[in-house]
Amino acid sequence: MGYTRAMPEEFTYRDAGVDIDAMNRALESIKESVHRTFTPAVLSQLGSFGGMIALDLSGYRQPVMVASIDGVGTKVRVARMMGQYRVLGHDLVAHGVNDLLVQAAKPLFFLDYLAMSKLEPQVLQEVVDGAAELCQQFGIVLLGGETAEMPDVYMPGEVDVAGCIVGLAEFQQIPTPSRVQVGDAVIGIASNGLHTNGYTLARRMFFDLANMRLDEPLSEVGMTLGEALLQPHRPYLNAVLPLLEGETVHGMAHITGGGFYDNIPRALPSDMRVVIDRRSWEVPPLFTLIQQLGNVPDAEMFRVFNMGIGFVLIVARERAQDVLTSLQISGEQAWLIGEVQRGSREVQII
Repeated sequence: MGYTRAMPEEFTYRDAGVDIDAMNRALESIKESVHRTFTPAVLSQLGSFGGMIALDLSGYRQPVMVASIDGVGTKVRVARMMGQYRVLGHDLVAHGVNDLLVQAAKPLFFLDYLAMSKLEPQVLQEVVDGAAELCQQFGIVLLGGETAEMPDVYMPGEVDVAGCIVGLAEFQQIPTPSRVQVGDAVIGIASNGLHTNGYTLARRMFFDLANMRLDEPLSEVGMTLGEALLQPHRPYLNAVLPLLEGETVHGMAHITGGGFYDNIPRALPSDMRVVIDRRSWEVPPLFTLIQQLGNVPDAEMFRVFNMGIGFVLIVARERAQDVLTSLQISGEQAWLIGEVQRGSREVQII
């Protein structure tokens, strides 16, 4: 019927580039890490078609489910260069935890996604271990996930990760823009490096323009370039969640992609702006180095990177010092970095 090319006697999925048996062995190896996050509320087994968890709504008057999904951007490229993948799992969970926290939600369960050209069991193990460790820390169930081997989609050696997190919030505690008032104080909590955003620009500066090596010491930072770029994303749940009782916190923002200019306005009503005093905290030297290497404009830096501020709270002015004290007791560095003023919904950095 027109098929003249000689075909092998047998052709399998493995011959095409996907090894189901190897995948099953790899999934078996991660069970112990995943099961350590399970609680009696989990009703399914790892490998089920869908994860099941019983909800305990006692203590909630108006429970609201909150969900978020995200990745870690091109930080995966740095992890590949360093041969260190545990931080990717950690960062997926930390990023999701912080996104839920903006909506006053406490995380319940997490799902991960890992894709690569050809299955590398050690990569899978490290990513899952990193995610499971942080899940355990916060009482989050690692309920399931997906591992995809796609040789025709990803180039050899490429890895991509993503994670979905679901939590519960009390309706009355969820901040809305209507709570924000003129004169409110803006508090910034310290980040731990780039977190998970701006890596494409950072890699261009360090590796393409400056031709730097991963093992090159950065005297200003106190570690090598590779170590600085793989610092884990900082989660703020334990420090911020206790502050949400009452009406002290009027708004929150997780400073991720879009930096100050795109994230803080999400918390504001249409007739208010936030003015940030950039002298109120010291921008970490890693960001200064990136800016100097590429002569990157200030506005671009504050739109791409967190500039040393990973999370922002908008609070009642009279409670600002109490909030700062509470954050410091929790082990966080925090500063009064600005205030809410009348104006169009935007951020002004002075």
